[in-house]
Amino acid sequence: MWLSCLSMFPPQQFPMNQSDLKFLAHIFAVCILVFLNACGAPRTPVSPTAAPISASPALIPATTPLAPISPTRGATETPKPAATVVPTTRSTAPPTAQPSLAPSGGSTPHVLARENLPAGARVEKVVDANFPVALAFAPDGRIFYTEKVTGNVRVVDASGKLVAQPVIHLEADSFFERGMLGITLDRDYLSNHFIWVYHTLPGSPPSNQVVRFAEQNNIGADPQVAWDSPVLTGAGNHNGGNLHFGPDGMLYVTIGENANPANSQDLRTLPGKIHRFTPGVPLKPAPDNPFPNNSIYAYGLRNSFDFDFDPVSGKLFATENGPACDDELNLILPGGNYGWRPNYPCGDRDPKFNHPLLPLLQYPRTFAVTGITFYRG
Repeated sequence: MWLSCLSMFPPQQFPMNQSDLKFLAHIFAVCILVFLNACGAPRTPVSPTAAPISASPALIPATTPLAPISPTRGATETPKPAATVVPTTRSTAPPTAQPSLAPSGGSTPHVLARENLPAGARVEKVVDANFPVALAFAPDGRIFYTEKVTGNVRVVDASGKLVAQPVIHLEADSFFERGMLGITLDRDYLSNHFIWVYHTLPGSPPSNQVVRFAEQNNIGADPQVAWDSPVLTGAGNHNGGNLHFGPDGMLYVTIGENANPANSQDLRTLPGKIHRFTPGVPLKPAPDNPFPNNSIYAYGLRNSFDFDFDPVSGKLFATENGPACDDELNLILPGGNYGWRPNYPCGDRDPKFNHPLLPLLQYPRTFAVTGITFYRG
């Protein structure tokens, strides 16, 4: 498994915390690659006596700001409804059982030393790019990627040359961590040529959106908004912003908590979660999601920018950006709570908020872990 992590801008230039600065620099600053043996990383289950995760009402966009919630699972604050809610039809399927993991050691956070590249692996430049954020590989060898600031989706052809004309341009608010962010190809791309992107639409308020468009011969057309999450806090950071299809054919989307920690524990709001959808326009919650009538797959996340699926087991692993501590690698389980909340304590191991698993890796000092992928060599 590969994680990407970055250095930060000089702190005097920006009035925000250390982790936010490093996240903003995540493409064009210094990259450090860490090779992890995911299968061997210690996993420490939380006590099975922890209270079960409760179901919740249908989602509404986050308000600004919510009052801190008490340290218990579930929502305790009623958000104000927003006029920009996008209605979707939601399932009423019961929560599914959560997989369990065998104990494999103590509860001390595990930190791995830097490793060298595997034999035969190398790092090389493909093209010069304008603030690229995420990329997706087509079956024919092309590489589609997003440009944060311009709002463009670009493509590198199979010969390694950047196509001069953007595939598509969408209006994008690129303030701070907003912009044209995530991208993935549809599970049936070979037949429908659909591409999905996550971007921030300018407005009052701005809105993080999932948009689907059709691509033919490197040209995109017919963009359709499939999902919408207004940034009602006004914050420019913690947008999350990536999306991938899982081995189950569902579309998974990660969104940060819009700089309001209370969002992460509130199951009635969109931010601070990983969502799971049946693909379509509009997106609809997958029928077997852990909470009825709800797209939430996992919650308690601060700003999980990226995630990937183990190609062997199909398990979902995600990175997490801490404040000034506790950057993490997490195994994401359906209905799991990953602990971020108001007044979060560094080194948190509270089973009330880390349920059913503690982080696989938890770093006491932040280095803005962002991208993640499995080595398939």
